[in-house]
Amino acid sequence: MRKIAIAALLVLGALGAAVVFLAPRVIGPGLRLIEPISRMKRSQGQLEQMVAHSGWRKPAVEALTADQLDRFFAVRQKIDAARRSTARLDRLPRKRIRSLEELKQVPTLIEGVSDVVTAELDAYVAAGMTPEEYHWVARVVYSRWRAALKRAGSYPVAVRAAAAEVGAAAAKEPDRRARARLEAVAAEMLAREPAAPEGFDPPTHRLLLARLDEVERWSLDDTQSFGPR
Repeated sequence: MRKIAIAALLVLGALGAAVVFLAPRVIGPGLRLIEPISRMKRSQGQLEQMVAHSGWRKPAVEALTADQLDRFFAVRQKIDAARRSTARLDRLPRKRIRSLEELKQVPTLIEGVSDVVTAELDAYVAAGMTPEEYHWVARVVYSRWRAALKRAGSYPVAVRAAAAEVGAAAAKEPDRRARARLEAVAAEMLAREPAAPEGFDPPTHRLLLARLDEVERWSLDDTQSFGPR
């Protein structure tokens, strides 16, 4: 996370220099750069202090606890909210600035990116979760567990969708016996519990199944990151 914050500061600093150097007429708006960058520096400092006092180390076994998931999803929820609040930035220039009008929009872009980066830094501190632990949990949940179940065709969300299609077909089936068979198939699909991926911790598998709605709600699949990973 330190690399993320430093990279963001370098990018924002370069953009700020462009505002001042290329267009003296927008120096006023350019002064808006100071506070966002200061906020990020403060948040980065708080995070680094928390990390320095953290005793977390990557465990030998990929096993999660309920408390760990609570903190992980708390971070994801705040990151999700921060990223969604920046939808307006999609209309602003991100790469080469071609006009004075686009240059005038740079402070707004920087403020928006700063808000996202600062919110993400603050989310780690609030949850008491280091970036290293956070990314490790994310890998266990989404890369190891969810991805494996999806590849096997047994991920419950996909199974629910398939069962819903079978149920819809049953509702349209005029033949009573055929309809009953389809309804039984749909019910059996919904009742089936997927096996844990090969080599995956069984208690963690059951814990994630119990919290499946949160796994999906805070997946960040449809949000955009404004900083490097």
